[in-house]
Amino acid sequence: MKLVIDGARIWDGASGFHDVGTIVIDGGKIEAVLTGSERDKYRIPADAETIEGDSKLAVPGLINAHTHLYSSLARGMALSNYSPRTFTEILEQLWWRLDKALDPSSVRMSAIVGAMEAARCGVTTLIDHHASPHAVTGSLTAVKKAVNDDVGLRGAFCYELSDRDGMEIRDEGIEENLDFLSTDDPSDQMSTALFGLHASFTLSDDSLSKVAETIPEGAGVHIHVAEGPEDEDQCHAEHGMRIVKRLDKFNLLRDRSVLAHCLHINEEEKDLVAESKAIVVHNPRSNMNNAVGVFDMDGFLKREITVGLGTDGLGANMLSELFTAGILQKVSTGNSLAAGFGDLQKILFDDNPQIASLLLGAQLGRIAPGYAADIALFDYDPPTPITAGNVLGHLLFGIAVHDMHVSDLIVAGRSVIRGDHFVNVDEDALYAQARAEASALWARIS
Repeated sequence: MKLVIDGARIWDGASGFHDVGTIVIDGGKIEAVLTGSERDKYRIPADAETIEGDSKLAVPGLINAHTHLYSSLARGMALSNYSPRTFTEILEQLWWRLDKALDPSSVRMSAIVGAMEAARCGVTTLIDHHASPHAVTGSLTAVKKAVNDDVGLRGAFCYELSDRDGMEIRDEGIEENLDFLSTDDPSDQMSTALFGLHASFTLSDDSLSKVAETIPEGAGVHIHVAEGPEDEDQCHAEHGMRIVKRLDKFNLLRDRSVLAHCLHINEEEKDLVAESKAIVVHNPRSNMNNAVGVFDMDGFLKREITVGLGTDGLGANMLSELFTAGILQKVSTGNSLAAGFGDLQKILFDDNPQIASLLLGAQLGRIAPGYAADIALFDYDPPTPITAGNVLGHLLFGIAVHDMHVSDLIVAGRSVIRGDHFVNVDEDALYAQARAEASALWARIS
């Protein structure tokens, strides 16, 4: 059965904009985008599902290129003895206490809540980095089920391997990644697997050797790189080299590898990333919140490195993340022209779809015939003219900084949110369960 979005303003994600148009979806893909006389002649099939697009703006479904769904139940959590002075102490006093307290039930609930909140922000694909050291085995299957089956979003999943909880848990993490990779179906464009690594400073040479020996050919890793300066400091002191060189030594710089942050890598490392065709993901609000540094956006883009955008688990609003990325570059460089609309459009609407398309094998990121039908509809009737030339200004200075309202969300041609309500899950019931789950989780944190 066809799905038809009729009468919406449509931005194709590139340079095409239609003040009024009709999107025809069939078999999970966009069949046609009709405007003008073509739209006038089109007759919606009687058995088609129709979404009225009046006063709505249709854009390609957004992609979060680095997030942590396991942090979804941390909102409002107050911890004793929390007074970090460094990034490592933030990890030790907050996130590593939280992840140790996760059990299978809270892993599942975190993933469902995180996916639902992403959907509310127009996100259709999540590239997740999971950790639950006392509930490792089966955790990725649980996260995948929550994201793909329960909520209906696409996802790329991995388990965060680390030495910090001992060798037995480390080995469980290796097996969890390998087991999940072994079930990866290239024909399944809703889900894929990466091999998760925490960061260089929590992984010994022995651990990286085991990964290098066992990771399938062609699989990529998903790792935090030089998020805090101590990551590089430790790598140089303990291993006599910088992080990117160390990853290259173990053959882990690959075209499917996702390197999150990359704040403190030097020019030589950037060149090596460019040569490897690895992916870099910027997470501005998390970096600001942790006071760890500023991303060299221009330095990566001028090398033609694929630069994606993520939230690092700090919320799900990708348009607000993009807005922050822009103003952070301006204030940090003292240049009001830094990170112009062209650069910002590239990282969220060109490179993020490129990353997700590579990993999932789907054609994502455009509202155009033949592309996957991943579409977000925002209730947005602008007070000023909107055209192909200024649509990013409306997304950032209209939707991102004012009230964002996703009325409808379509993933692979199926409605996830329809008329402001989730199609597959009971939002009120799940949020009630989540509050109870969060209370229990917080009580377990030592």
